[in-house]
Amino acid sequence: MKTCFLSYNLMANSTADYFISLSNKLSEEHRVIVITNKIRKTNISLSNNITVLKLPTNKVNSWRNFWFLYKLVRTHKPDMMISMFSFVNLFLIVGWLFRVKVRVAWIRTLSSQYAQKKYKVLRKSIIYSLSTNIITNSEATKNDTSGFFRIPKTKITVLPNSVKDYSGGLNHIKTDRNNLLYVGRLHPSKGVDILLQSFSTLSLNHPDIYLIIIGDGPLLKELVNITNSLNISDKVSFLGEKDKASVLEAYKRSYCTIIPSYSEAFGFTVIEAMSVGTCVVGANNTGIKEIIKHNKSGILFETGNSLDLAQKLEKLLLNLDYRNDLADEGYRRFKSNYENSFAINRDIKFFKKFLVE
Repeated sequence: MKTCFLSYNLMANSTADYFISLSNKLSEEHRVIVITNKIRKTNISLSNNITVLKLPTNKVNSWRNFWFLYKLVRTHKPDMMISMFSFVNLFLIVGWLFRVKVRVAWIRTLSSQYAQKKYKVLRKSIIYSLSTNIITNSEATKNDTSGFFRIPKTKITVLPNSVKDYSGGLNHIKTDRNNLLYVGRLHPSKGVDILLQSFSTLSLNHPDIYLIIIGDGPLLKELVNITNSLNISDKVSFLGEKDKASVLEAYKRSYCTIIPSYSEAFGFTVIEAMSVGTCVVGANNTGIKEIIKHNKSGILFETGNSLDLAQKLEKLLLNLDYRNDLADEGYRRFKSNYENSFAINRDIKFFKKFLVE
């Protein structure tokens, strides 16, 4: 029986949902050990035959954690180590020292979100070179990773993100034709200022519409000031962070969910909105445009162009059938490409080829 080490935090979010499901599937034929830094309530239960071990300290890249993992690898001699986020450095270095056969780094963010200091970029490039395989969540992330960290594209495989199908338990929620929605961080890269400008233009011809903004971040105060300066503060609600159930209900209730980001490695918001059957409108860039097929499974607008966004939303507001067709096709695209069970079966085939006896 082969042994697999995976590293991720046990939490109630879409990322953990996927990796728990992947761990459970791997554990059907292999020994699985999950190394984590956080153990909280999860949406999905780990299989009873999976071993969960918590790092000794919260600072992932500490010497104590390095020594802890070093001893684990020496004892269990894993055949494959899969790491993502803050666990990557630790896993790749220890895995390389022990010549673990398969050392996988999972990259889910663009380099624009990474500290641009030269020594940090060089250090990360060296660490990534210790991997045998790199997985990215989109072609955009693959191209970015290859160019920024000088990783050969032949070493990189694209396995898009996925989420559960959340549509079943939300049928009692009715779509509100006047409700527009944004979900995400309030950060300069997310383009929420463009959305507010567009909404201000749109509300001149549609005085009954309102905008719900779910999320928090460093730009909150500035965005509130923008709503005041545009005289739309009575039509825009900043709700802050919300739990998963509340966010899913907000997706379902919205006429459309808007993703105005300047760049996205992938865009969980896009597939989460699709998963409940709502219509999505996104900026035409990076990972977003890989998910949304314009005028088929959603709408794309020119990145950073508030007027173009307003015009696309205007067309949507004036034609309910058009909106519903986009929402239905978006849900079908989600089921065929980004639903958890589909993705797990796809990804298991990828990993199994490394675990052949």
